[in-house]
Amino acid sequence: MRSTLSPARIFLAFVLVLLGAMLFAAITSPWLQWLLAPINQFPLHRVFSRLTLLGVIACTAWLLIRQRLAQRELLGFHRPWPQFLKRLLLGWLAGLALMSLALVPLFLLDLRAWGPRFPADSAALLGLLLKGLGSGLLVALIEETFFRGALQGALQRQGATRWALFAVPLLYSAVHFLGRAASVPFDEVHALSGFTAWQGFFTAFAEPLRILDAFVALYFVGLLLALVRRRWGDLAGCIGLHAGFVAVITVFRRISVPAPDDNWSFLVGSFDDLLGIWIAVLTAIVCIAVARGHAWRST
Repeated sequence: MRSTLSPARIFLAFVLVLLGAMLFAAITSPWLQWLLAPINQFPLHRVFSRLTLLGVIACTAWLLIRQRLAQRELLGFHRPWPQFLKRLLLGWLAGLALMSLALVPLFLLDLRAWGPRFPADSAALLGLLLKGLGSGLLVALIEETFFRGALQGALQRQGATRWALFAVPLLYSAVHFLGRAASVPFDEVHALSGFTAWQGFFTAFAEPLRILDAFVALYFVGLLLALVRRRWGDLAGCIGLHAGFVAVITVFRRISVPAPDDNWSFLVGSFDDLLGIWIAVLTAIVCIAVARGHAWRST
C-alpha cells in the first residue's frame, strides 16, 4: 500500500522530522540537564545532540507507522540474513577499496603527511582499526536506515525515482554540514539556552563558498549510495559501502595531518582538508559506472 503523501510532501515530512527533533532538543535540553545535575554536570551541547538523535529516531518511526511505511522491504531489510550479510561484506570491501584509492593520491601529492599520532605498536594499530570498523558500522547503520532506507524507500514506493536519486543526496550532503551544538557554560544555562546550542548547528552555512566543493563531493557520495540502493534493492550494500568509507576516513584522520601544497591544494578544499574536487570527480565517475551498469542490466 502506498503512502497517502505525494513525493514532495514525503520529502518535506522527513526534513521536518530533522527540524522538529532539533526544536524538541532546544526546548527540553536545559531542563534535562538540570534533572541530571545531581548525577553529573553534562555539557548542554552534548545533551542537546543526544536529544536530537533520539528525536529523529522517534519521529521517523512515528512517520513510518503513520504513513504505513514501516515495512522491511521498503526499509531495505527484507533479504534473508545470510544473503544480507554477504552483500554487506561485499559493500564494505568495496568501500574500503574505493576510499583508500581516493586517499592514496593525497599522500603522493604531498597534501597529507603521516602524523605524530600514528600507532606505535601493532596492538595500538589493531585498536585503531577496530575503532574505525565500529564507528563505520554504527554511523552507516543510522544514516543509511534514515536516508536510503526510510526516505528513499518511501519515495521509491511512490515511483518518485528523481526525488530518490537527487533530492535525497542533496539532504544527505546538507546534513553533514550541521556543526557541533554551541557550548553554554553550565552556570549560565537558562530555559532558552537550548536555542543557543541549536544555532551552533548551522555555523558552516554562514560561509557557503567555503563548503561548496565539499558539499558537491558529499552530494556525489550520497548519489552513489542512492544508486546502490536502487540497483541492489536492499540496504546491505549501502551500509557496507558507507561503513567502509567511514572506517578508512576515521583511521586516515588519526594517522595523518594536512600538508597543503600550493600546486594541488585546490583538490581538497578548505573545509576539512579532505572533501573537495578530487573526491567529487572520483565519486561522480563511480556513479556513472553504477548507473550505466544498472541500465545495461535492465535492458
